[in-house]
Amino acid sequence: NAVAEHPGCTAYETASRIKWSKGNRAWEDFTPHNRWFAVGETLAHINFLILQGRVSRDSSGDNRLYYATGK
Repeated sequence: NAVAEHPGCTAYETASRIKWSKGNRAWEDFTPHNRWFAVGETLAHINFLILQGRVSRDSSGDNRLYYATGK
């Protein structure tokens, strides 16, 4: 949902928009260490969705941007 609602975002930007269950804390309250792990988890989910054809990746610029495919 985060990719569909905010197309063209990086994994970091997408991770910052996800509601995380760990203490129901806001992204701004995450330590840099926790953000690192959250982005890694977000990338794992994004890569799974890419394999399913539900998300696409644009690597043509300086960043990898993600888009929902509507499938």
